[in-house]
Amino acid sequence: MNQEKSKKLKKLGMVINKERQGKNFSLRDFAKKVGVSHVAISQIEKGKVEAKKETLIKIATILNYDKDTLLAKASKLDDVVENMLSEKSETAAVLFRSAAGLTDEQLEDITKKIKKMSDENN
Repeated sequence: MNQEKSKKLKKLGMVINKERQGKNFSLRDFAKKVGVSHVAISQIEKGKVEAKKETLIKIATILNYDKDTLLAKASKLDDVVENMLSEKSETAAVLFRSAAGLTDEQLEDITKKIKKMSDENN
């Protein structure tokens, strides 16, 4: 595993560990809820193994943590996001490149506007 990937896995593990402990879940109880062994959760939290997308979604759900944020921290994408990137690749790429230089406040503002437009279309 390269250094950059190892660093990302450790950061992700620290987030999961902090959230789990903040919810007062023991390692074993949390693992049971997720449907994996306590050893697996321990390895994920230590950044030693890469969790499957499905496992990360379960973890996010149990921790009441935004699944898209957790998946992004793991360099994984939700199926809906993956499909959009695939189906609207040219537009999506321009959107992401254009947004790269924006501040957090600007990104929040644009996200709210996009959400409102999406809600109006549905």
